[in-house]
Amino acid sequence: MKQLTKLSGLITLITLSQYSLALPNDIEKPLEIQADEASFDQNTGQAIYKGNVIVKQGSIEIQAQYLKVMSNPETRQFSSLEASGTPAKFSQQIDWSGNIVISKGNEIHYSTDEGKLEIIGEGYLSRMQNSISADYILYMINDGTFSAEKKDSGRVSMTLQPQTSKAN
Repeated sequence: MKQLTKLSGLITLITLSQYSLALPNDIEKPLEIQADEASFDQNTGQAIYKGNVIVKQGSIEIQAQYLKVMSNPETRQFSSLEASGTPAKFSQQIDWSGNIVISKGNEIHYSTDEGKLEIIGEGYLSRMQNSISADYILYMINDGTFSAEKKDSGRVSMTLQPQTSKAN
């Protein structure tokens, strides 16, 4: 079963690798957050947002009911975001043509330092009309690769679109 999951992931990786990666300047944009409640601890660099949370950073958008943002207290640079909701959602434009990666799950952990997105619990990720559903999805934003697994019962489910031939 693990070999089938790895093979499916490899096929998807090959299919997705032909496309451009995430927009390079998203991480350089300011992090804009709206919520019903907010708290911030300057000593630890941790901020908590609750209720109808909306995050924007360049083309990145996150929607959740709860969000924790961790940042370095000395540099004030944020390093990770943890979002939860029913579901929490993450989207990002991945190329200049306007193609978008869309994901959702019970929890989303976004590490800006590593360019890593973890989708936990009822996870779903769609990119370039290809999609995957699993209890756990690890998506590496910078290179467009991912791995997925079912933590409980059930299986990983993938839908891959055939490549279209280009007329010359």
